Amino acid sequence: MQHRHTQGRFSRKRIVNAVQLTLLALPLSLMTLPLSHIVQAAEQQASNARQYQIPAGSLSRVLSQFAAEAGIELSVDGALTAGRQSAGLQGRYTVNAGLAALLANTGLEAATLGDGGYTLRKAEAQPQPSSKAEQLPEVSISAAAEQESPTGPAKGYVAKRSLTATKTDTAVIESPQSIAIVTREQMDMQGVQSVSDALRYTAGVLAEANGPDPRADSISIRGFDSNGRDQYRDGLRSYAFNNQGGTVIEPYGLERVEILRGPSSILYGQGGPGGLINLVSKRPTDKPLHEVQVQLGSYDRKQLAGDFGGLLTDDGTLSYRLTALVRDSDTQIDYVKDDRVFIAPAITWRPSDFTTLTVLADYQKNERGQGYQAWPRVGTLYSSAYGKISTSRFVGEPGIDKFNQERYSLGYQFEHIFNDNVLFRQNLRYQNMKSTTVSTYMTGLQSDQRTVGRFSGGSWDDVDNLAIDNHVQLKWGQGQDIEHTALIGLDAQKMKSHVDETFATVSSLDLYNPVYGTATPNYSVTGDTTQRLRQTGLYLQDQIKIAQKWVVTLGGRRDWARTSTRDYLDDSNSDHQNDSANTWRTGVVYLADNGWAPYASYTESFLPVIGRTSEARGNTPFKPETGKQYELGARYQPAGQRTMLTFSVFDLTRQNVTTDDPLDAGSKLIQRGEVQSRGFEAEAKSQLDNGLDLVASYTYTLLEITKSNDGVKGNTPSGAPKHAAALWANYRLPESILAGLTVGGGLRYIGSTYGTDENTYKLPSYTLVDASLRYDLASLGDQWKGWKFALNASNLFDKEYVATCGYYGDGCKWGYRRNVMGTLTYSW
Repeated sequence: MQHRHTQGRFSRKRIVNAVQLTLLALPLSLMTLPLSHIVQAAEQQASNARQYQIPAGSLSRVLSQFAAEAGIELSVDGALTAGRQSAGLQGRYTVNAGLAALLANTGLEAATLGDGGYTLRKAEAQPQPSSKAEQLPEVSISAAAEQESPTGPAKGYVAKRSLTATKTDTAVIESPQSIAIVTREQMDMQGVQSVSDALRYTAGVLAEANGPDPRADSISIRGFDSNGRDQYRDGLRSYAFNNQGGTVIEPYGLERVEILRGPSSILYGQGGPGGLINLVSKRPTDKPLHEVQVQLGSYDRKQLAGDFGGLLTDDGTLSYRLTALVRDSDTQIDYVKDDRVFIAPAITWRPSDFTTLTVLADYQKNERGQGYQAWPRVGTLYSSAYGKISTSRFVGEPGIDKFNQERYSLGYQFEHIFNDNVLFRQNLRYQNMKSTTVSTYMTGLQSDQRTVGRFSGGSWDDVDNLAIDNHVQLKWGQGQDIEHTALIGLDAQKMKSHVDETFATVSSLDLYNPVYGTATPNYSVTGDTTQRLRQTGLYLQDQIKIAQKWVVTLGGRRDWARTSTRDYLDDSNSDHQNDSANTWRTGVVYLADNGWAPYASYTESFLPVIGRTSEARGNTPFKPETGKQYELGARYQPAGQRTMLTFSVFDLTRQNVTTDDPLDAGSKLIQRGEVQSRGFEAEAKSQLDNGLDLVASYTYTLLEITKSNDGVKGNTPSGAPKHAAALWANYRLPESILAGLTVGGGLRYIGSTYGTDENTYKLPSYTLVDASLRYDLASLGDQWKGWKFALNASNLFDKEYVATCGYYGDGCKWGYRRNVMGTLTYSW
């Protein structure tokens, strides 16, 4: 087995070698500087040396740290370093001298590959110098280090490896499904404040689809709500049954946000058809990391954050990460806060080169003034006789309304490598979340066109979630041209949610001249319910690489799910049901020599639906929702460049969709039939050598209700724009103009949407402008080393727009107004 430590950029020759080598090893990205750059760097810096303070430990880890600090690519056969220890390296060394010192008395020596990379070999089997392997020259090379893992940081905006699409460490270009990755660097540059923010420039995704709503990240993928209460974190599902129990993850604690578009039940079990969002947490690091950040912004935002990591022991067996944040902030809506406390400790234990255990924990507390805001359509989408309602208008009652949520989780990720062919992984997480919510809702606009009736609803939620995923990864060859990477997996989840609900009428409110201070409502208990979910899934997958050109992915899964509802106020509403499903996926990718990779796939999903039809319709349990998708696409990843282009067309069908039953509206549901989503997506990410970074996306989505029993067949579902586009660019100014300064800006266009499934009215399209400025204060002198300042603005020109309609009382929601934020960061 080979461990690869890679830095720099691809050369065209190296990409060919990399493909050949990765077919024989665990797939980690291979990156190196072009040979001409290596030679130039060697000539310029041959007399230089670097200072190293690398602690003792396993030879594999010590070499990895040396390669990262020296800025070289070092390919190491794990069989050569297994069980060997190193005394580390202290002092000033060239690359040659450093490697010689580290390898002294090991029976190993270093050699260079013809295109600038480095490798190890046994000293007694030393080959003659050739164009492929030559004696190590006396040079010192200081290159930009780049070392990507599928769960770690990616340099720049273009991530090239991921676990999300296959649960194996696979190059993105080899995935048979469309996948998008937002890296930490992109999130920092764009100043994201939520998971929704991070996805604003992603094709096929409608972020912030619900306007300012703290209960969940409301994100739609390929026209279908991904349900912010149904996200994944580190490959495990974070789920809650109801509106108030959504899991809102702090983005400062994330390394990546990954979108797998289309049904994904083959690997993840029950889920929606549009796709899934996998949030990748920050993990412990071997290199020292220290960051403190202060942030001030619109709506009296004040935030302090810190991120720390490094080794805990000299031998490198223990490393840690501690990420924390505290925030005090108002919002664009009067009396609504956005206060948060977040802390996420993590520790990694590596008792050997073959075993890794990472423990991840986090605690988050959110305090808001309210969880829901909607205003009448007349006064938002249309002007009333009194004009438009203020976008900051609070419909609730100060001092009564609240949205407080406290969540903690604890889990681990375990991996053991038995040999070159067998690897075992186990991921587990337990999460508990408690939410206390009191929200005042409007019942509709009265005839005077300025007053709304109101009622208040309270909810107390307690959600427990336990998820575990086990799988064995097997690798073997079949002849000389066929290689298999197979998974045999068993996963399970168990969830319990207890909800108490109350109701009270509240005095009406004049939206144009509000007078608050109603007496404390007289609440009555309307709900006392416990819901449970148990699911077990068995899955098989095989990735077959043929002649180094074709990648065929085949997978199948069997799921068993049991859901139950216990209504303590009315036992006749109690229910339970058992569901099972078979899902499968097949896909093929062709890896062309010129960097293109066309692909085709078919994939499925299933999602149990809790509840029954009305008595008039037979009181039968709902069938599971199902999703089926056909997709054709192509990716382009040119050798030696940090560029990824993705194009895809898809035909996606969602079946057994539920909606209000016309015979018992507002109380019972029916499964009206089917919705079809067809479309085209294009996404480009590129970082050019001239300092220009680009992110561009375009989405065309044609949604249609293809089966219906409530009179909307043939219509377009509400809230689904046909066209959406986004463009982001930032430019690092040359040192000759202004060293250390990066300026950026973006455009986001969302096309018009229907307000209801009946298609009786439309919401107009809108275009928003974002901007950023980042300055590395080290350009002012060494005394400012480590200091950086950033200024970010979203919706720079403060455009007022309606994000969505169709809520209770003919309600609509305003979109996000201008938000400006300044961030000062110190790293050491």
